[in-house]
Amino acid sequence: MMNELKSETHTFEIPHGYGMSVINLYFWVGLVSAILLRGIIIVDHYSVFWGKAIWYLGVAGYLWFFTHRYHIAKRRCSVVQDLGLLEKVRTRQKLSEKDLEGMEYLLWSLSVSKERANYLVISVFSIIALALSLGLDLGILKF
Repeated sequence: MMNELKSETHTFEIPHGYGMSVINLYFWVGLVSAILLRGIIIVDHYSVFWGKAIWYLGVAGYLWFFTHRYHIAKRRCSVVQDLGLLEKVRTRQKLSEKDLEGMEYLLWSLSVSKERANYLVISVFSIIALALSLGLDLGILKF
């Protein structure tokens, strides 16, 4: 009962989601940064200058991307904690309109997130970079 009253009088504001253009921008920033950082292994064989240049670009891109991802994770966690959603679901309490708005935001945010694709691409490019680097280091490959 106390949680219902607290939820109804709570002034917590549910975050608004980003548009698809912003979501896609961050996806591409993360993807390009991942490719750049994995490319260092190959580029470094040919040019220290370009190796350093793509390292700086890759790290700057990752900083921007992961700062954004941290912000998203913090917003999601805040919705769950400030509305007490986990406890309400665990104890099967009736959800208020605000609780349902919070759940809608969480489900929408998870469903439009490109993080799964980003993780897959990062993993694939990591495997490719490792294979190419080993090939170059062992003299098996020549570019």
